[in-house]
Amino acid sequence: MKPRILLSLLTVFFFGVSCRKEPDLGQLSSNFVVVTNTDSAVVFSDYSTFYISDTIAYVASDSKDTIIVGSAAQQIVATVKQNMTARGFTFVPKAADPDLGINLGVVKNTNVGVVYPGWWWGYPGWWDPWYWGWDYPYYYPWSYTYVVTTGSVILDLVDLKDASAEHKETVIWTAFMGGAVGDDVNGNVQRGVNAINQAFIQSPQVKAN
Repeated sequence: MKPRILLSLLTVFFFGVSCRKEPDLGQLSSNFVVVTNTDSAVVFSDYSTFYISDTIAYVASDSKDTIIVGSAAQQIVATVKQNMTARGFTFVPKAADPDLGINLGVVKNTNVGVVYPGWWWGYPGWWDPWYWGWDYPYYYPWSYTYVVTTGSVILDLVDLKDASAEHKETVIWTAFMGGAVGDDVNGNVQRGVNAINQAFIQSPQVKAN
């Protein structure tokens, strides 16, 4: 009797899992994932000034553009400035020899794929793989194509104060922020703004005093 009971439980588990509701991927990717990393040997209070360009480096799989300008860049750059100022750092022109330099870049990728689900995909009510005949190899009666566009914001805090004579500079803090993006430019910019704020929240050690 035990083998039959086990088989029944496995059957219930299999069908229960196969019929579960799929998650709302739109909700899962509504915000960027934020990852930060800090040089543990750095004392941030040794730095007081910083510089960041008003343009953003841009890399995309479907574009020849190299920078982002205009209101989108201004919002994102302003967010970085606000966070740095709130941490006690002072923005200065590049010619004023700032202690810290900030590199800010955006990467955009579009990925296309095709999924051919198995005949058991939609149990109950699946398509029999030999529905259209007994020829081998059989083919699935349907498939779907998906397009996923992802965007990443990369923020590096570079030590200019202690740069070597060979102009070798060290990144002392970096933040990677990325996730799915859509066609709404304002929405994408807001995701970037939210992610930058979150990166600083995750890094309370980044402060001048």
